[in-house]
Amino acid sequence: MRPINPTPRPSVTPPPPKRSKLPCGVVGLVVLLAGIVLPSLAMLAISMIASMTGQSNPIDNIIPNAGGNTNVTAPALSLPTLGTWKGTDRINVLLLGIDSRPKEDPKTARTDTIILVTLDPATKTSGMMSIPRDLYVPYPNPPRGAPATERINAAHLYGGPKYSMQTVAHNFGVKVDYYVRVNFNVVIELVDLLSGIDVYVEQDINDQQFPDMNYGYDPLIIKSGWQHMNGDLALKYARTRHGNSDFSRMKRQQQVILAIREKALSGDTLLRLLPQTPAILQKLKSSIETDLSVTELVQLALLAKDMPADKIARVAVDESAVSFTTTAQGASVLLMNRERVAQLRQELYNPSLNAAASSKTPEPGRVVIQNGTQTSGLGQNAQRTLGTKGYTIVRVENAAQRQPKTVIIDYHGRALFIKQLADSLGTPAAIVTSAIDPKNPLDALIILGDDYKP
Repeated sequence: MRPINPTPRPSVTPPPPKRSKLPCGVVGLVVLLAGIVLPSLAMLAISMIASMTGQSNPIDNIIPNAGGNTNVTAPALSLPTLGTWKGTDRINVLLLGIDSRPKEDPKTARTDTIILVTLDPATKTSGMMSIPRDLYVPYPNPPRGAPATERINAAHLYGGPKYSMQTVAHNFGVKVDYYVRVNFNVVIELVDLLSGIDVYVEQDINDQQFPDMNYGYDPLIIKSGWQHMNGDLALKYARTRHGNSDFSRMKRQQQVILAIREKALSGDTLLRLLPQTPAILQKLKSSIETDLSVTELVQLALLAKDMPADKIARVAVDESAVSFTTTAQGASVLLMNRERVAQLRQELYNPSLNAAASSKTPEPGRVVIQNGTQTSGLGQNAQRTLGTKGYTIVRVENAAQRQPKTVIIDYHGRALFIKQLADSLGTPAAIVTSAIDPKNPLDALIILGDDYKP
């Protein structure tokens, strides 16, 4: 039978320990900044944030003569003394990832990653919007030497983070209150401090033109399936343009952010990292810049971490929101569909709209089932179970390898549909991973694991 999915079937390998199903969103941003998703990381967080903002390091006042001694154990900190966020207005933060090579001034770099993060203290909601770097937009009050219209990622080149904020605000109709600029070295350092992360790679990656740091090439090859990545590989995975240009990149960046968060919250990782605060400070202080104060960032982090999963929206300016064109100079760029972007903005600000949009799937839903166990007949059993509940089972087959845990692969980012599918199958604790592919006629792939009980 000809495969319905035109892409190569993923190579299924034993998954890592149970993965959190919380969306990344603001929580992912917090992890990238400082890991302040739990009160037990507060000391590490405050020390890092102090270095980002150029303020005095509070740890010097708490641990005298700590210096570079990584064996010093930070005492517990009473977070209530920091207070809570007092404002009730929505807060928008622009996260900028810059691509600066050694000896290059970060102020003259283009932004390789642009993510608008929002938090609403009144409704206890939050969200993130990924913006493609090749979006061709009008510049507000162009600085001297800047064109009237240019790629959105060049705004940083002409006016730094502040002008990037103005450009996003002008084109997306939002206020931007703060910025955080991150050098990609932060990703490498954080992932290595976590002893690597586990990421599910949907398709083989073979990028022979992946750039190195000396204007040459460093070919990148990654096999499909679960991969344990160190910092260098995780960054390359997030940055490669293999696949569907910026749209695939944005998905991979979100994968890496979530994997960092999950690893930071697993096992004894927190206890292992806390004593290394001084060393972490030395590694990261030159790679992060923000106009948020220590108190503001910690308070926002504490506000974000308590937001329920269904109150966090994830949207992206993807193929549905742009059209492709070529400039007079021959450059390939993206033009914004402003009507669709307005819809995305509403979904960003209202997670319930985002969830409703995600639930729009071709009913009754097209699913492939793979049996990843040594028990014959499980696939047919699952087929009967889901068939009686209205799902269309396209085919049932054996998985390439044994699977200890059930995995559901989501091809269209429809969170509510995937949750309903898992509940209908009786596997609410299944590992859910995204492999967004708008052209895929399937809604999901289920790989039954040893945990599946008919």
